[in-house]
Amino acid sequence: MFFEYAKRLFVCCLGLMLFALGNFFGVMSGAAGTNAWNTLALGISGFSGISFGTATFSISLVIIIIDIIGRGKLGIGTVLNVVLISAFSDIFLQIITFIPAAPNPVWGVIYTLLGQTIISFSTILYMSPALGCGPRDTLMIIIGKKFPKAPIGIVKFGIEVAALICGILMGAPFGLGTVLVMALQASIFQLACRICRYEPRSIVHEDLIDTVRRIADTFRKNQ
Repeated sequence: MFFEYAKRLFVCCLGLMLFALGNFFGVMSGAAGTNAWNTLALGISGFSGISFGTATFSISLVIIIIDIIGRGKLGIGTVLNVVLISAFSDIFLQIITFIPAAPNPVWGVIYTLLGQTIISFSTILYMSPALGCGPRDTLMIIIGKKFPKAPIGIVKFGIEVAALICGILMGAPFGLGTVLVMALQASIFQLACRICRYEPRSIVHEDLIDTVRRIADTFRKNQ
């Protein structure tokens, strides 16, 4: 059991690290713009002077508090999501100096779509160990339950539009890349699921209490 969890944690952390790499390309897209949540983080970063990763962490922290209040199902993967994506995003922005910022809007759009593609595949990777959804997905589920007649895709889109508008109002870039990501991200994720033969609705995630209990039981049995 211990080695099973070690393997699942490794896969989850690898997926989150790659997710941060997707964020890196989104940030480097410049004026072409990036996805909604990155736009919000860039807006907060530019407005307050904190790093992109710290802004991402702050957003995630606020959302996870809302998730707790809304009694969302949180797992160890949810906590790792909050910490690792923000940390690795800043690390990549500091150490990947050999990839320049997009020199023109065309390259900006390429960066944006590449980043979103990486995010889609890395989402599958970090969710496959079933250790918990990200805080944003948990928020989507909570709001979706409040409006059961609304399609979950509409709920997700509405949340991201709100994040996007807030980021733009704080001065974050908005361009063709942003529009394309908002229009195509669902299709990109669906394509990634088909390639990986992954069905997200078939995954039953453990919550944090279940994971701690199972690990504790394993240690108890081995004593």
